[in-house]
Amino acid sequence: MVREDKSNFIAEVSHELRLPLANVKLLVETLLDGALEDPALARSMLMRTKDEVSRLQNLVTDLLSHEKASSAGRFVKVNVADRVAYVKETTAMMAQAKQIQVHTDIEPDLFFRANAEQLDQILLNLVENAIKFTPDKGKVCIKASGKPDTLIVSDTGIGIAPAEIGKIFQRFYRVDRSKTRGSTGLGLSIVKHIVDLHGASIDVNSALGKGSSFTIVFRSPEGEANG
Repeated sequence: MVREDKSNFIAEVSHELRLPLANVKLLVETLLDGALEDPALARSMLMRTKDEVSRLQNLVTDLLSHEKASSAGRFVKVNVADRVAYVKETTAMMAQAKQIQVHTDIEPDLFFRANAEQLDQILLNLVENAIKFTPDKGKVCIKASGKPDTLIVSDTGIGIAPAEIGKIFQRFYRVDRSKTRGSTGLGLSIVKHIVDLHGASIDVNSALGKGSSFTIVFRSPEGEANG
């Protein structure tokens, strides 16, 4: 079963790599065949080549993240406010570019039993997605509380159609390719994989044109309190 899943994954990765690589090859060949003689055309084709290379870089980055998330790692008591602050700072430029307000509502002295690096991956993927799919001057909120340990990332974005919600955690699945240029379709797959490794659950509520909310409930060891 593991071997079959690995074979499927390799086939999926190969499929995702094939198109951008073919596009880069075609663009370079066209430039070498004479397009370089036309400065405007050459510039346009080089910009398209840059986009395809960025797409490949994003895919490699997400593949490395997927590999890091392949094992449970070491679970420790993680200060949630610290991790949220790190993620908010990391995504600040992305949010500022769209004038999006990122609000936080974190219960004081809150600790989750988790792998710190993987918790960062969950937050980064969810917050980056929220910013990406939220129109300019919208809002994103990160909320966390205990008993049970709950993490919520919500936005005022474009929302997800009901028929799509059951598919969004599939590897390489993109809801609307016209709105996800540069996306690898691996981010939410990574989130779901890490959630499963933590024995947690994830729930999605969304309405088209009104936004989405991702709720993760972590399972604390019996008898262990936060703090």
